[in-house]
Amino acid sequence: MTVLLRQHRYLVQIGVEIHVLRVEELVSGPAVWRSKFRVQIPASIGREEKTIYGTSADEVAVAAARFLDYRRRESA
Repeated sequence: MTVLLRQHRYLVQIGVEIHVLRVEELVSGPAVWRSKFRVQIPASIGREEKTIYGTSADEVAVAAARFLDYRRRESA
């Protein structure tokens, strides 16, 4: 069983922090994803891991940046 992924990296500034978003694109293989692209946001203290899916790398990166911004505002 082989899964081929392509990786897209985005640098996103949220507040004063810079995050590296690693968006994965499913090129081929038997993996079952909701959509072709995904980004996994790791768990942090008191927060669960989050996986965001979408139809393009840009769409997923924007959604992840919005999620991280929401998470930052929520904890403030």
